Amino acid sequence: MAKAGVPMARKGNGASVPRRLHRFIGVIAALYVIFMVFSGLAINHSNRLGLDQGHVSQAFLLDWYGLKAPEHIQSFAVGDDWVSFAGSQLYLNDMVVSTVIHGKGAVSGNGMIIAAGIDELILLDHDGKLIERIAWAAQGPEPVESIGLQADGSVTVKAAGQLWLADAELLNWRQAEASSNIPFWSETTAPPDSLRQSIEQQYRGGELSPLQLLLDFHSGRIFGTAGVVVYDFLALAVGFLAISGLFLWARGRRNGKRKG
Repeated sequence: MAKAGVPMARKGNGASVPRRLHRFIGVIAALYVIFMVFSGLAINHSNRLGLDQGHVSQAFLLDWYGLKAPEHIQSFAVGDDWVSFAGSQLYLNDMVVSTVIHGKGAVSGNGMIIAAGIDELILLDHDGKLIERIAWAAQGPEPVESIGLQADGSVTVKAAGQLWLADAELLNWRQAEASSNIPFWSETTAPPDSLRQSIEQQYRGGELSPLQLLLDFHSGRIFGTAGVVVYDFLALAVGFLAISGLFLWARGRRNGKRKG
Protein backbone atom coordinates (compact mmCIF):
# COMPACT_ATOMS: atom_id res chain seq x y z
CA MET A 1 0.00 0.00 0.00
CA ALA A 2 1.41 3.41 -1.01
CA LYS A 3 2.47 5.81 1.73
CA ALA A 4 0.58 9.07 2.19
CA GLY A 5 1.95 11.95 0.13
CA VAL A 6 3.99 9.69 -2.18
CA PRO A 7 2.44 9.32 -5.63
CA MET A 8 2.23 5.84 -7.06
CA ALA A 9 4.52 5.15 -10.02
CA ARG A 10 2.63 4.82 -13.27
CA LYS A 11 2.55 1.27 -14.33
CA GLY A 12 4.29 0.66 -17.62
CA ASN A 13 5.67 4.20 -17.80
CA GLY A 14 8.92 2.86 -19.25
CA ALA A 15 7.11 1.72 -22.37
CA SER A 16 5.31 5.05 -23.01
CA VAL A 17 8.22 6.77 -24.83
CA PRO A 18 8.83 4.04 -27.43
CA ARG A 19 5.09 3.61 -27.85
CA ARG A 20 4.54 7.32 -28.53
CA LEU A 21 7.49 7.37 -30.92
CA HIS A 22 6.14 4.25 -32.59
CA ARG A 23 2.73 5.89 -33.12
CA PHE A 24 4.18 9.18 -34.43
CA ILE A 25 6.46 7.54 -36.95
CA GLY A 26 3.72 5.05 -37.76
CA VAL A 27 1.35 7.76 -39.02
CA ILE A 28 3.99 9.21 -41.35
CA ALA A 29 5.17 5.83 -42.55
CA ALA A 30 1.61 4.61 -43.13
CA LEU A 31 0.95 7.44 -45.59
CA TYR A 32 4.23 6.65 -47.33
CA VAL A 33 3.42 2.94 -47.55
CA ILE A 34 -0.08 3.60 -48.90
CA PHE A 35 1.33 5.85 -51.62
CA MET A 36 4.07 3.37 -52.51
CA VAL A 37 1.58 0.50 -52.73
CA PHE A 38 -0.87 2.25 -55.03
CA SER A 39 1.79 3.95 -57.18
CA GLY A 40 3.61 0.63 -57.48
CA LEU A 41 0.42 -1.09 -58.63
CA ALA A 42 -0.18 1.66 -61.18
CA ILE A 43 3.38 1.30 -62.51
CA ASN A 44 3.02 -2.49 -62.82
CA HIS A 45 -0.16 -2.03 -64.86
CA SER A 46 0.97 1.09 -66.75
CA ASN A 47 0.35 -0.44 -70.18
CA ARG A 48 -3.23 -1.32 -69.33
CA LEU A 49 -3.82 2.08 -67.77
CA GLY A 50 -2.23 3.87 -70.73
CA LEU A 51 0.27 5.71 -68.55
CA ASP A 52 3.01 5.23 -71.14
CA GLN A 53 0.91 7.03 -73.73
CA GLY A 54 0.14 10.71 -74.11
CA HIS A 55 1.94 13.51 -72.37
CA VAL A 56 1.72 15.70 -69.29
CA SER A 57 0.18 19.08 -70.07
CA GLN A 58 -0.01 20.83 -66.68
CA ALA A 59 2.07 23.99 -67.00
CA PHE A 60 3.37 23.94 -63.40
CA LEU A 61 4.74 20.40 -63.86
CA LEU A 62 6.39 21.32 -67.16
CA ASP A 63 7.92 24.35 -65.44
CA TRP A 64 9.12 22.13 -62.58
CA TYR A 65 10.94 19.88 -65.06
CA GLY A 66 12.38 22.91 -66.86
CA LEU A 67 10.80 21.93 -70.18
CA LYS A 68 10.74 24.93 -72.51
CA ALA A 69 8.63 25.84 -75.51
CA PRO A 70 10.23 25.55 -78.98
CA GLU A 71 12.27 28.54 -80.08
CA HIS A 72 10.51 28.66 -83.43
CA ILE A 73 7.24 27.31 -84.82
CA GLN A 74 6.68 27.38 -88.58
CA SER A 75 3.10 26.87 -89.67
CA PHE A 76 1.66 26.42 -93.14
CA ALA A 77 -2.02 26.57 -94.09
CA VAL A 78 -2.83 23.49 -96.19
CA GLY A 79 -6.47 23.63 -97.23
CA ASP A 80 -8.53 23.42 -94.06
CA ASP A 81 -5.59 22.03 -92.08
CA TRP A 82 -2.44 23.41 -90.53
CA VAL A 83 0.97 21.80 -90.85
CA SER A 84 3.53 23.02 -88.32
CA PHE A 85 7.20 22.34 -87.62
CA ALA A 86 8.45 22.75 -84.06
CA GLY A 87 11.96 21.55 -83.36
CA SER A 88 12.13 18.07 -84.85
CA GLN A 89 8.37 17.49 -84.52
CA LEU A 90 5.83 17.62 -87.35
CA TYR A 91 2.27 18.55 -86.39
CA LEU A 92 -0.97 18.23 -88.30
CA ASN A 93 -3.18 20.78 -86.60
CA ASP A 94 -2.46 20.10 -82.90
CA MET A 95 -1.39 16.46 -83.30
CA VAL A 96 2.17 15.18 -83.52
CA VAL A 97 2.36 12.97 -86.60
CA SER A 98 6.05 12.46 -87.32
CA THR A 99 9.59 13.73 -86.93
CA VAL A 100 11.36 15.88 -89.48
CA ILE A 101 14.62 17.78 -89.89
CA HIS A 102 14.34 21.47 -90.78
CA GLY A 103 10.80 21.70 -92.13
CA LYS A 104 10.53 23.63 -95.39
CA GLY A 105 6.81 23.69 -96.13
CA ALA A 106 3.73 21.61 -96.92
CA VAL A 107 1.19 21.29 -99.72
CA SER A 108 -1.86 19.19 -100.49
CA GLY A 109 -2.19 17.03 -103.58
CA ASN A 110 -3.78 13.77 -104.74
CA GLY A 111 -5.73 13.49 -101.49
CA MET A 112 -2.55 13.66 -99.43
CA ILE A 113 -0.56 16.19 -97.46
CA ILE A 114 3.09 16.41 -98.49
CA ALA A 115 5.40 17.94 -95.88
CA ALA A 116 8.97 18.73 -96.86
CA GLY A 117 12.01 18.49 -94.65
CA ILE A 118 15.53 19.36 -95.69
CA ASP A 119 16.24 15.77 -96.77
CA GLU A 120 12.87 14.05 -97.26
CA LEU A 121 9.22 14.34 -98.15
CA ILE A 122 6.63 13.02 -95.70
CA LEU A 123 3.30 11.87 -97.09
CA LEU A 124 0.29 11.96 -94.75
CA ASP A 125 -3.41 11.41 -95.10
CA HIS A 126 -5.75 14.07 -93.77
CA ASP A 127 -6.16 12.14 -90.49
CA GLY A 128 -2.45 12.45 -89.84
CA LYS A 129 -1.52 8.85 -90.63
CA LEU A 130 1.90 8.36 -92.19
CA ILE A 131 1.68 7.03 -95.74
CA GLU A 132 5.32 7.13 -96.81
CA ARG A 133 8.65 8.86 -96.34
CA ILE A 134 10.54 9.71 -99.53
CA ALA A 135 14.27 10.33 -99.13
CA TRP A 136 15.32 13.27 -101.27
CA ALA A 137 18.84 11.87 -101.66
CA ALA A 138 17.50 9.69 -104.48
CA GLN A 139 17.17 12.84 -106.61
CA GLY A 140 20.48 14.44 -105.66
CA PRO A 141 22.67 15.60 -102.77
CA GLU A 142 21.28 19.13 -102.72
CA PRO A 143 18.97 19.83 -99.75
CA VAL A 144 15.34 20.77 -100.22
CA GLU A 145 14.79 24.52 -100.09
CA SER A 146 11.02 24.77 -100.58
CA ILE A 147 7.95 22.95 -101.87
CA GLY A 148 5.03 24.21 -103.91
CA LEU A 149 2.36 23.43 -106.48
CA GLN A 150 2.12 24.17 -110.18
CA ALA A 151 -1.11 25.58 -111.58
CA ASP A 152 -2.12 22.04 -112.61
CA GLY A 153 -1.62 20.77 -109.04
CA SER A 154 1.66 18.93 -109.62
CA VAL A 155 4.13 19.01 -106.77
CA THR A 156 7.32 21.00 -107.25
CA VAL A 157 10.43 20.98 -105.10
CA LYS A 158 13.25 23.49 -105.20
CA ALA A 159 16.76 22.27 -104.40
CA ALA A 160 19.95 24.28 -104.98
CA GLY A 161 17.96 26.70 -107.11
CA GLN A 162 16.77 23.93 -109.43
CA LEU A 163 13.09 23.03 -109.79
CA TRP A 164 11.97 19.40 -109.73
CA LEU A 165 8.54 18.26 -110.93
CA ALA A 166 6.86 15.08 -109.67
CA ASP A 167 4.45 12.77 -111.41
CA ALA A 168 0.97 12.18 -109.97
CA GLU A 169 2.19 9.36 -107.67
CA LEU A 170 5.31 11.25 -106.53
CA LEU A 171 7.39 8.30 -107.70
CA ASN A 172 9.31 9.91 -110.54
CA TRP A 173 10.88 13.35 -110.61
CA ARG A 174 12.35 15.38 -113.43
CA GLN A 175 14.11 18.67 -113.60
CA ALA A 176 11.86 21.45 -114.78
CA GLU A 177 12.64 23.29 -117.98
CA ALA A 178 13.62 26.93 -117.85
CA SER A 179 10.29 27.88 -119.42
CA SER A 180 8.28 26.15 -116.66
CA ASN A 181 5.80 28.26 -114.78
CA ILE A 182 6.83 29.45 -111.35
CA PRO A 183 4.90 27.38 -108.78
CA PHE A 184 2.89 28.65 -105.85
CA TRP A 185 5.39 28.14 -103.05
CA SER A 186 4.33 27.06 -99.60
CA GLU A 187 4.80 30.04 -97.29
CA THR A 188 4.67 30.37 -93.53
CA THR A 189 1.46 31.75 -92.09
CA ALA A 190 0.71 32.80 -88.53
CA PRO A 191 -1.52 30.10 -87.00
CA PRO A 192 -4.43 30.83 -84.62
CA ASP A 193 -3.23 31.65 -81.11
CA SER A 194 -5.07 28.63 -79.69
CA LEU A 195 -3.25 26.29 -82.09
CA ARG A 196 0.13 27.82 -81.32
CA GLN A 197 -0.45 27.50 -77.58
CA SER A 198 -1.53 23.87 -77.98
CA ILE A 199 1.60 23.04 -80.00
CA GLU A 200 3.85 24.74 -77.45
CA GLN A 201 2.21 22.83 -74.60
CA GLN A 202 2.47 19.49 -76.40
CA TYR A 203 6.06 20.16 -77.40
CA ARG A 204 7.02 20.89 -73.81
CA GLY A 205 5.27 17.78 -72.53
CA GLY A 206 6.30 15.51 -75.38
CA GLU A 207 9.18 14.05 -73.37
CA LEU A 208 7.21 13.69 -70.16
CA SER A 209 4.66 10.88 -70.04
CA PRO A 210 2.34 10.16 -67.10
CA LEU A 211 4.36 7.00 -66.47
CA GLN A 212 7.64 8.92 -66.18
CA LEU A 213 5.97 11.40 -63.84
CA LEU A 214 4.66 8.57 -61.64
CA LEU A 215 8.06 6.85 -61.62
CA ASP A 216 9.70 10.06 -60.47
CA PHE A 217 7.11 10.48 -57.70
CA HIS A 218 7.49 6.82 -56.71
CA SER A 219 11.27 7.14 -56.35
CA GLY A 220 11.33 10.70 -54.99
CA ARG A 221 13.50 11.88 -57.88
CA ILE A 222 10.94 14.52 -58.80
CA PHE A 223 12.11 16.46 -55.72
CA GLY A 224 15.79 16.10 -56.58
CA THR A 225 18.39 14.91 -54.10
CA ALA A 226 16.31 16.11 -51.16
CA GLY A 227 13.41 13.94 -52.29
CA VAL A 228 15.59 10.83 -52.49
CA VAL A 229 16.96 11.52 -48.98
CA VAL A 230 13.44 11.97 -47.56
CA TYR A 231 12.27 8.75 -49.20
CA ASP A 232 15.31 6.95 -47.75
CA PHE A 233 14.37 8.27 -44.31
CA LEU A 234 10.78 7.08 -44.75
CA ALA A 235 12.01 3.64 -45.82
CA LEU A 236 14.15 3.51 -42.67
CA ALA A 237 11.11 4.62 -40.67
CA VAL A 238 9.15 1.64 -41.98
CA GLY A 239 12.06 -0.59 -40.92
CA PHE A 240 12.06 1.07 -37.48
CA LEU A 241 8.33 0.39 -37.12
CA ALA A 242 8.84 -3.26 -37.92
CA ILE A 243 11.69 -3.59 -35.40
CA SER A 244 10.03 -1.52 -32.67
CA GLY A 245 6.75 -3.36 -33.21
CA LEU A 246 8.49 -6.68 -32.72
CA PHE A 247 10.24 -5.31 -29.64
CA LEU A 248 6.98 -4.11 -28.09
CA TRP A 249 5.27 -7.39 -28.94
CA ALA A 250 8.11 -9.41 -27.39
CA ARG A 251 8.17 -7.18 -24.31
CA GLY A 252 4.44 -7.49 -23.80
CA ARG A 253 4.62 -11.24 -24.26
CA ARG A 254 7.44 -11.51 -21.71
CA ASN A 255 5.60 -9.34 -19.19
CA GLY A 256 2.51 -11.49 -19.67
CA LYS A 257 4.41 -14.64 -18.90
CA ARG A 258 5.85 -13.08 -15.75
CA LYS A 259 2.39 -12.15 -14.54
CA GLY A 260 1.22 -15.66 -15.23
